[in-house]
Amino acid sequence: MEKQILDALSQSNAGIALFDANERLIFANPAWNQLITGIAEDDLVFDETSLDNGGMLSVCLVRPHIHASELRPSIADVENHKRGTVLVADDSASNRMVARRMLQAEGFTVMEAGDGQSVLDILRRGIPVDVILMDVEMPDMDGLHTTRRIRHMDGPSSRIPIIAFSAHRTRDWNMIARQSGVNDFISKPIQRASLLRVIGENLLRNGAAGQKGDIPAPAPVARMKQTNRTFTSNQNELPASPVLDVKILEKLYHDAGIDGAATGIELFISETESRLVQIDDALSRYDFHAVRDEVHALKSTSDTFGLRQLADLCNAAHDLFDRDDIDEHHLIKLSRKVVQLAPTALTALNLYRRSRSWAMT
Repeated sequence: MEKQILDALSQSNAGIALFDANERLIFANPAWNQLITGIAEDDLVFDETSLDNGGMLSVCLVRPHIHASELRPSIADVENHKRGTVLVADDSASNRMVARRMLQAEGFTVMEAGDGQSVLDILRRGIPVDVILMDVEMPDMDGLHTTRRIRHMDGPSSRIPIIAFSAHRTRDWNMIARQSGVNDFISKPIQRASLLRVIGENLLRNGAAGQKGDIPAPAPVARMKQTNRTFTSNQNELPASPVLDVKILEKLYHDAGIDGAATGIELFISETESRLVQIDDALSRYDFHAVRDEVHALKSTSDTFGLRQLADLCNAAHDLFDRDDIDEHHLIKLSRKVVQLAPTALTALNLYRRSRSWAMT
């Protein structure tokens, strides 16, 4: 019988995989392997079921694409006189600014929180929120801890759709986040089209569940897109990526608007100058935990504002913190290189902002 079941699963058009309690892959049908290796990861959804023995059954399908022209009327039907209220939780003011401009341009009301405790305080005061955009790496109380606290609240707040956004791009992290109560994911840097699509899908799903009186189930998890921007060069070299990626910046100006992008850049420069001082101070105290947090935050914001070389250098330094055998000498050297490179990158970004402003006058 077991052989017949496996034969049937092998012939399925859906990707099916089985993992044991240690998250090791013990079975995958041909469709799973074809989807994982042949389809862009943002085009896939995963529906995962925990098994009694601690293992997991994962089903992978191709995500159906909804064009904006099809999605917008549906959202309007759900939010007749308003698009909804989005709570943006991120410890980076520049990231919040970019997300706020994108959402306000589409008619959403936007609230902001700089940490997890502020999110909980807003919900406990009974302020109506339709969707929460939750950064994962926040100080004191991270996004996943905050999500778990929300899911244990009484009343409708516990059922608010929560969309996590993070620079994390691994399947294992997605599983942990979903178990924490996250409904959906957006990968940093945030793109307006994907942001509106994911918010729209969750508003519709939550609205439909509310009409039925049911608690909405978490949405299928979109596997985050992986990149090959891993920096493994010699310690004395810098990443080969450009200091400033103009294409990313032009996309930011398009998505957030001229004023929104320019203001976001100013905030980011101010934030980063303060962050560099904190990294330098933490290095002098050998406080590697503080260095890790600051470097991680700098990586995600650098990505948003097109500082590719700085983001890749931060990513390399951040990876060192996650290793079991930390080479402190290499870690300090790479972190100091981040502090040394950042001013050059910020100067390039500021020059671009000024030239962009002059071009519009």
